[in-house]
Amino acid sequence: MSVYTCVSPSALEDFLRRYRLGRPLGLRGISAGVENSNFFLETEAGEFVLTIFERLPAADLPYFLDLTAHLAQHGIPCPQPIADREGHYLQQLCGKPAAIVQKLSGSSVEQPSDRQATAVGRLLGRLHQAGRDFPQRRANPTGPHWWAQTARALAGRLSPAEQALLDDELAYQRRQRASHLPQGVIHADLFCDNALFEGDVLTGVIDFYYAADDLYLYDLAITVNAWCSRADGELDPALSRALCDAYQAERPFVPGEASHWSTALRAAALRFWLSRLYDFHFPRPGDLIQIKDPEEYRRILEARRADCLLPL
Repeated sequence: MSVYTCVSPSALEDFLRRYRLGRPLGLRGISAGVENSNFFLETEAGEFVLTIFERLPAADLPYFLDLTAHLAQHGIPCPQPIADREGHYLQQLCGKPAAIVQKLSGSSVEQPSDRQATAVGRLLGRLHQAGRDFPQRRANPTGPHWWAQTARALAGRLSPAEQALLDDELAYQRRQRASHLPQGVIHADLFCDNALFEGDVLTGVIDFYYAADDLYLYDLAITVNAWCSRADGELDPALSRALCDAYQAERPFVPGEASHWSTALRAAALRFWLSRLYDFHFPRPGDLIQIKDPEEYRRILEARRADCLLPL
């Protein structure tokens, strides 16, 4: 949720004429995240979030907006997209695709409690269940093919130790991918800054723009790495147990998933180490840019590799 595109007052007024939201009263950039330009938007009708899509093709965007509408209708607290006067969720602003969504209450946490981890695990299990009857399909664009493509782009830019770690983990993951395990709609980016709380009550989950079809276990691993990792990369056992137990109360595992847990944690760490390495070595220009530290996820990956038999 960085800001790459600046919006002039006149452009914003022209844009809002397509909606029944009244005149703009304020627009403030959001610095968290890395993919799109995001703003808190205040109009005569209330408070919203405005997103300008920087990378995703316009043809892919109805999937995300339709998905969040579907999940919201199934009781998942996610941002309901706002339709324009003609009933469309997607519009154009500054020559780029753009959408307005509901602004949810609450704020993100930096140091989650056991109760907050429990709430996130329960929410993720419910989300996976609610997405089962969503009719649209989308292959994960940051899956194994993207890992290999990104590794090639980084060739010559990494230290010998980084390159050796990357090559070894990619080889391991090529041998271990378990496509037979349960899969469907996943969030794929459920970090602490994408969940909103009021105290220990989870009020919303946001930023579905990595959502796709993939292994449910992989999505759980992404979430556990993000919510339960200590500064040295090791997992906090109390947080990870709280999150995983709450998840399994909503979606019990099938045979075979538990034995793949360690591999899923490593795959999730590899994916975000790669994306952070890429953003670090190939930064994009913008106004409020946040480049996240690749070292955090290198430490997580090395810790998961060392703990080859982590319990689920």
